[in-house]
Amino acid sequence: MVLAAASTTLLAVDASSPPDWSEPARLATRSLLIDATQCGTRLVAVGERGHVLISEDGAAWTQVPVPTRALLTAVTATDERNVWAAGHDAVILHSGDGGLTWTRQFHAPEEECPLLALWFEDSRHGFAVGAYGFVLETRNGGNTWNRRDVDPEEIHWNAAAAAEGTLIVAAEFGTVFRSEDRGAAWTRIDLPYDGSFFGALALRDGAFLVFGLRGRMFRSADDGRTWQAVETGTTASLNDAVQLSDGRILVVGLSGRLLTSRDGGITFTADRLAERVGLSAVVETPAGSVWCFGEEGIHGPVEAEDVP
Repeated sequence: MVLAAASTTLLAVDASSPPDWSEPARLATRSLLIDATQCGTRLVAVGERGHVLISEDGAAWTQVPVPTRALLTAVTATDERNVWAAGHDAVILHSGDGGLTWTRQFHAPEEECPLLALWFEDSRHGFAVGAYGFVLETRNGGNTWNRRDVDPEEIHWNAAAAAEGTLIVAAEFGTVFRSEDRGAAWTRIDLPYDGSFFGALALRDGAFLVFGLRGRMFRSADDGRTWQAVETGTTASLNDAVQLSDGRILVVGLSGRLLTSRDGGITFTADRLAERVGLSAVVETPAGSVWCFGEEGIHGPVEAEDVP
């Protein structure tokens, strides 16, 4: 279904009240961490109570103060300096020095729409998306954010990925939103599945994966136009994925679930972490070590022999 052209309503940067800054936590590395990203050679992880952690190697982590105490659910970087985080209270944070210091770009708790995913084309143009079809767009690096009224059914937009000029968003009710023009217009695609997708991954060959509730996964080899179901061998919910430097795909989920593919996401082998904790994010460092994030904080490194 092709959606009508989205209307745009300007939302000003919120500067009406001073932010509540996150508090130092002795056990921040063991707290719930929802997402992580690579920012140059540095890793940045975010999670509960506004926790933001940075690391140069994945082994030693430092908590940095940020202007929110809200749960942070997403983080992404465009280069070694610019990184954004977003979460509950519709808060958006930005760092221009690789995650060392942060400012609040947007904050709209009255919307009651937590932000769940971020996608940036470059350091100027990006989207923050979340619950009830809440979509924000910036074209000036977050100095201002515009509301985009895209989805009349207001379903949750949970994850975003882009490859070769195509942008997709994984949503609930088995829905994928697809754009060929960097988010100016969208097409809604209803897959033969009525559950939620929590994650999306763009592969280096241009294929896409979406995955989520009860181990459900679909793959597209034609820029997100058509999708085929993938057998995962698990009913654990799947939350995040990364394509490793050697080409393997690693998907993580609840109960410590690890899924690995060596054929571009066509087939997967199932394994799990010994801790069996819920995993919500996975990142590979430039040095090739793999770290997982979720319940009880940071897990790893996941050695090569641990991944099928």
